[in-house]
Amino acid sequence: MQRSPFSIVAIVFGVVALFFCPPLFGVLGLVFGGIAKSKDEPLAVTALIVAAVGLVVGMLLGFVVFSSMSAP
Repeated sequence: MQRSPFSIVAIVFGVVALFFCPPLFGVLGLVFGGIAKSKDEPLAVTALIVAAVGLVVGMLLGFVVFSSMSAP
């Protein structure tokens, strides 16, 4: 069984980025995904995709939520 510690951390950060502080956790997910890719981990591409989607969707979700809160 091949281990993928950096990929798993990147996937977790990508999922967390959907709900909490996307700029921080999304970027960390991308960094850990990049490290996983450089180490040829089997889940590296999946981790990069999850981290990127978490970053983008988390930012969009945050924008929608906060823009609706500030509207009179």
